[in-house]
Amino acid sequence: MKKLKKYSQALFYIVGLFLFFSICIDLSFEINYITINSGDDYKKIHDSTVAIVLGAAVYGNKPSPVLNDRLKSALILYKKRKVKKILLSGDNGTRSYNELKPMLTYMLKNKVKKEDIFVDNSGFRTLDTLLRAKYIFQIKDAVIVTQRFHQPRAAFIAEKIGIKVACFESDSGEYKDETKNRFREFFARNLAWFDLNLMSDVTYTGKPYPISGDGTETWKLKDIPLE
Repeated sequence: MKKLKKYSQALFYIVGLFLFFSICIDLSFEINYITINSGDDYKKIHDSTVAIVLGAAVYGNKPSPVLNDRLKSALILYKKRKVKKILLSGDNGTRSYNELKPMLTYMLKNKVKKEDIFVDNSGFRTLDTLLRAKYIFQIKDAVIVTQRFHQPRAAFIAEKIGIKVACFESDSGEYKDETKNRFREFFARNLAWFDLNLMSDVTYTGKPYPISGDGTETWKLKDIPLE
């Protein structure tokens, strides 16, 4: 009788876990569907104030292929005067790893005016970058420069926080980590959805640096987000 009771309890827990994970999986796919199909307006490139270049891996002082394509694409937009400014946003969290230095070097080597380049040293996530774009850099409209797989999430976040946005596709071909990036993006979309729907308002301390000003003032900017 005791064994039967134990088996019944075990079965109850197994069924409960199965239902829980089934609901989580269904919810994850539903969130991805909502994010990907939130609209195609972001694909229409229009003249904007700034191109936002989202950070990606660097190898020493060399941008990865993903980041290099983003930098090239932002430069095209700037040279064709589709944007007036460039915001470089990436991870500069440790002394041994710095995404911003090679990004900034690339723009300067390609003769982008110093005052037109803004730097966000705390772009650890797409959400961080876009919230800071709104509150620190006071950006109201932008072209986000990133790969195709990343565009729906970036556009979804921007739209939710009130930035008029278009996305410029920077893919030059297949990437080495294409499968890993797409797998990671599935979960990143879920995290973004929960952040945007469940988090409290986020404010940022520090002096604002309007995108209409001189970008060189931001090259060593270290503002701290407070929730």
